[in-house]
Amino acid sequence: MRPQLKGLSWERAGDRLRLVYDPRDQFLLADPDGSVEKLLTLLDEGGRTVEELADVLAADVADVRAAVEALDAHGLVEDGDRLGGLDPDEAERHFSNLAFFESFATLDRSREDLRRRLRASHVLVLGTGGLNSTVIPHLAGLGVGRLTLLDRDQVDPRNFARQYLYRWDDLGARKVTRAAEWVRAFDPAIEVDTIDTSIDGPDGLAELVGRTRPDVVAAGIDQPGDVDLWVNQACVRHGVPFVRGGFLVTTGAVWSVDPGISACRACIPADPVDVTAYTDPDEKTLNAISAMRLHLSRPQHNRGIGPVVGLLGSYAAFEVLRYLTRFEPPAHAGRPLVLDFANGCLANHPDEWQRNPACAVCGGR
Repeated sequence: MRPQLKGLSWERAGDRLRLVYDPRDQFLLADPDGSVEKLLTLLDEGGRTVEELADVLAADVADVRAAVEALDAHGLVEDGDRLGGLDPDEAERHFSNLAFFESFATLDRSREDLRRRLRASHVLVLGTGGLNSTVIPHLAGLGVGRLTLLDRDQVDPRNFARQYLYRWDDLGARKVTRAAEWVRAFDPAIEVDTIDTSIDGPDGLAELVGRTRPDVVAAGIDQPGDVDLWVNQACVRHGVPFVRGGFLVTTGAVWSVDPGISACRACIPADPVDVTAYTDPDEKTLNAISAMRLHLSRPQHNRGIGPVVGLLGSYAAFEVLRYLTRFEPPAHAGRPLVLDFANGCLANHPDEWQRNPACAVCGGR
């Protein structure tokens, strides 16, 4: 291991050093004899082991190791031995991705390690319209190595309010075919498989997840009505995380399921208007059930516009990224992020799903 300083700046403030990597944070370190600044200078140069650093500094190896570990705990160093292994063309293509991952790199996990994880990853994308028409370009931009795209529809004029994968000349074409062509044209290094079919039951979906063996499922389909429960069941059975986003009139949500860790979709009432699914519901819950029942009594219309699906799709793609790299824990696992499009796009986590030990899908896992 050869610890290397990240893009850190520092200045002397009396007998202390002010360190800044991210402007949101700063560190003030006591350095009356200048030894800390000498260590930072050597780490900035890189290429030395802890033992070699101690030799140059004429310091105890244990003290230098403790100092490096303290810097690592604050996300200020990574292992230089884990850098420089990417092909120059790949490093150039992913210049910005690598710069982003630098912020989350450690001595145990470099920015290039995170890039390699994405290259080796496979995402099953259920639906290439609506939400996922934003998710797919983000996954392609990140350089996810393999995408399996599923859709059953053709391109029609209504799609153009929000689905920018397609062009007017694509009217009448199969969506999944055009989406795959877009990805291949964007980055030929990405492997793309297509499945032009509908989801018609839980068994078929479970077979699909088991056969394709993705690392994550990005779910963006809402028909038939029970499809979320089918995806949930298939993914929990096979231990595959899945990410879902959607919206209702002026409220959007993004949530995910981390099998065996978070609550799953089956842990909460499946039918939003079934009052018997709630134990001793209070007045607020009863009123919410009544409002949903009235709303669902009328035909539903797709109100998705570009900014709406763009926001939701970006949040969903970020959650997929968390699962693929684990650069940070999933943010919305059993904890839906709710966006209020009638209130300045305010985003919060108002509720958290509780794991049900007796859940027929995830109980006991």
